[in-house]
Amino acid sequence: MSTPATAGSFTRARALLRAVVDELRVHQWSKNLLVFVGPLVGQVIFEPGAVARAAIVFAAFCAAASGVYVVNDLLDLESDRDHPRKRMRPFASGRLPLSVGALGPLLLVTGLGIAVSVSLRTAAVVAGYIVISVGYSLYLKTRPLVDVFTLSLLYTLRLFAGLVALEIEPSMWLLSFSGFVFLSLALLKRVSEYQAMARSGSSYHTRRGYSARDLEMLKSMGISSTFASAVVLGLYINSADAALLYQNRILLWGVVPILLFWEARMWLAVAREKMTDDPIVYAAKDWVSRLCLALIFAVGALAVYT
Repeated sequence: MSTPATAGSFTRARALLRAVVDELRVHQWSKNLLVFVGPLVGQVIFEPGAVARAAIVFAAFCAAASGVYVVNDLLDLESDRDHPRKRMRPFASGRLPLSVGALGPLLLVTGLGIAVSVSLRTAAVVAGYIVISVGYSLYLKTRPLVDVFTLSLLYTLRLFAGLVALEIEPSMWLLSFSGFVFLSLALLKRVSEYQAMARSGSSYHTRRGYSARDLEMLKSMGISSTFASAVVLGLYINSADAALLYQNRILLWGVVPILLFWEARMWLAVAREKMTDDPIVYAAKDWVSRLCLALIFAVGALAVYT
């Protein structure tokens, strides 16, 4: 039987481990699944070598992203303590000693090292992600509109890294479509965050570069980006490029209403103040979002193989 001292040590160790996991934002790693878009659009998802390379890139982004989160939290320590939700983060709340912040640079180097094992070009994309992420934490997130376009770019870099790792030529159709989708998601994130801060009466939002009168404009831009992404997808389906890749591209039209439904539903969740987290994390927990994703994959597979 363990002594009270032993039990207390075990409890403290478990609490420390939990705080480390929270700090690394393991739940945010779902964003890095975007690197697998490369094998999907390149129609090599069933090739073991392609999936293995994408999995290595996924690991590189997980390490790099966690490193950025640690560095960001150290830089934002004081402002996080004034935030209604972020004050519960491990460093801001005191659950994690500041000395653990040494993990940040170590994880950044680890992420770059993993990416180098794939290719120098892949490592360059990961390095660009790190530089832009740190720039976002230091300054860019305080500039209105620059912040959401930067977030959109960070999503795009994950997708782009998967293409680079597999030496797949990026399609302008894909980059245009994903650009609008990611801009919509970035605006979703900002609107949901701002609404939460406004409800709490926090002064934190004043350091984000927006005022209360900007909220409706941000919503308009986000919803417009949602419909723009559907338009771009429709134009692509009707293009010669799609005819070369899909045996039955007419089936791809089924993706358009599913995607539009999902994005519109996300905006409805924000309007109803149900979304208080990152939209990608919210979608990963939402069964309807998962169903929409499964339906999109199924329709895409039918368009390729039938």
